[in-house]
Amino acid sequence: MILNAEDAAALLGAPLPDFLRDLRAGHVYSLIERGEGEDAGRIRATLRRRAREVRVVIDAATGEIIEGL
Repeated sequence: MILNAEDAAALLGAPLPDFLRDLRAGHVYSLIERGEGEDAGRIRATLRRRAREVRVVIDAATGEIIEGL
């Protein structure tokens, strides 16, 4: 799955220009975790921008968000 800037900004509830400014300034972070055991085949993505955090679970085979919205 590829998450573009527009989608990431929308998930974080930020206008795209503000998101891009914060991204360039180093105020946007992400953490990607691959599931193991019974969570195999899933990816958990955490996005942070300033004080806002969003976590989604993605089906690794299809790239679709299956939890977290």
